[in-house]
Amino acid sequence: MRSVLCLVTGIVIGAAATTAVGQQRDIAGLNHVAIAVTDFDGMSAFYGAVMGFPNVFSFREADGSPYLSYFQVNRNTFVELMPVTPQRPVGFVHFGLEVENVDAVVNRLRSHGVKVGDPSVSARTKSKIAVAHTPDGTTIELMEFGPESLHRKAIDGWGRR
Repeated sequence: MRSVLCLVTGIVIGAAATTAVGQQRDIAGLNHVAIAVTDFDGMSAFYGAVMGFPNVFSFREADGSPYLSYFQVNRNTFVELMPVTPQRPVGFVHFGLEVENVDAVVNRLRSHGVKVGDPSVSARTKSKIAVAHTPDGTTIELMEFGPESLHRKAIDGWGRR
């Protein structure tokens, strides 16, 4: 009888611990790091040809100038290149986190006082994104990838290229 009581107690404690830990598992992982570069074409060649990271998608402005390019480091991780602009100096721009449910993560972060914008679907990538800011101002993109998102297609296509 005592071993049954210990077993049941262990199951209850284990279930409670799993639930407590599971509440913070809504962030799947680091998806990308965005950097602004002065020589967009040169750095694209560096990440593509030299580093060997496939360019999985790119966008251009209406005038033909580069907007951004995504280079796939491994199945789930990318480098996002963006050109320098007057509002975007050279170097680190933001990092992106893949989340299971962006609305739930936004609500959880807001409940802790984090400044987070409302989620919206990107017309370009078809990913649902909300932008958060750490207390020191670092920008974080919270990204949910539906089946039509370019991110999901690149992740699911890893190893087939």
